[in-house]
Amino acid sequence: MAKNINKVKEVDVATVAGNKTLAATVARRSVERCKEAIEKLGVVHTPVVGATKDGRHLLLSGQCELTALRELGIKRMDAIEVDMTGEGIVNAKLSLLLISLRDRPGALCEGLLLQEAVSAGVPRSEIQAMLGKSASWVSNRLSLVTRLDINVYEMVKCGLLEARSAEEIARLPIGDQFAFADMAVREGLPKSAIEPLVCAYNDERCPDEVKAQIFEDPREALKRLADKRRAVNAGRREQRDVPDIIDGYIKSMKFQTIALGRTLSDISQDKALQHVGALKELESILQALLTMIQTFFTRVKMGVDHNG
Repeated sequence: MAKNINKVKEVDVATVAGNKTLAATVARRSVERCKEAIEKLGVVHTPVVGATKDGRHLLLSGQCELTALRELGIKRMDAIEVDMTGEGIVNAKLSLLLISLRDRPGALCEGLLLQEAVSAGVPRSEIQAMLGKSASWVSNRLSLVTRLDINVYEMVKCGLLEARSAEEIARLPIGDQFAFADMAVREGLPKSAIEPLVCAYNDERCPDEVKAQIFEDPREALKRLADKRRAVNAGRREQRDVPDIIDGYIKSMKFQTIALGRTLSDISQDKALQHVGALKELESILQALLTMIQTFFTRVKMGVDHNG
């Protein structure tokens, strides 16, 4: 591959065609951070572009940097130029490797890139070897693309919906995805809000009333789900089995007591003297515990005698 990569050269920003797949997953905040970094430090991560026969450039890696440079009005940029005049399959392999490993674009974008490579004729086995990923990883990424409603993907491409939010929405039945995505965009819901709503909607135990509310009033549905979680957690604490807790404490104390006894029998007298204060405190605690245990036995015996 090295012979296909030239030295870094200066290219005209206007001649570089952006990568649509990567552009769909570039978050606005990432572009703003990149612009700040460029203004302070310059371009930290050099974009990679593919050179075509007609002299144009296709972006292979660095969509965030390219977008930031254009918004800053910068006309020229340094880029690593890769020869793309060879066979299409070789180009697809190179694009997949560079973009996936360098830009870490997220599951949805990775799935789209994998789909492009498979469509170009790259065997899945070669993709696995190139990326060092398992067959299940490749299948999961490709499955994500096929599960996502095309209209939801168009919302991602237009910048209306973040890619990571779309990844969550892809878990919904495909017939419900666009309506949910439209609602999420109108309400300005972040991924952190979309995730619990999707989980609740997919839960077979979720009442139809709540499922309808998720689409009609998602913020109120979120409050309702949060209240339910708090109630469930409180109930679990109240229903905690006390005998099981006591058994756990006893087992733990047995283990600790045996371990402490072995340690004390093995150490020298000089070292043992360093812990006299702590051991006296422990002795006092154990005596108090012994008194409590004896009181407990007395209560149990009285209860047995009374019932008898």
